[in-house]
Amino acid sequence: MSRHARRLFLVVMVALAAGGGSCSGQYLITNQENYYTYERPFTDAAAAQVRKDADELCRRRNRVAIQVSDVCEMTRCFTNFQCVSQGELPQVVR
Repeated sequence: MSRHARRLFLVVMVALAAGGGSCSGQYLITNQENYYTYERPFTDAAAAQVRKDADELCRRRNRVAIQVSDVCEMTRCFTNFQCVSQGELPQVVR
């Protein structure tokens, strides 16, 4: 297996393992260091679920999840979160 294939496999496995519960992590499509990207339906329930999932993933790393973008079209959204330390939080978020 090539180095790239092993790395991709590891990223997928970490994303799956981070899911936890039956709904948790189901929308996670990218996990890179301090960043999480979700593709989700354009619903309030899905938005709340990805927020909860990002909060939990960051909390496991002793960090706080901040939403850095949320781009939606008619039926789906792409939402990005970054894990930051308490000291890195912008003043308005604290």
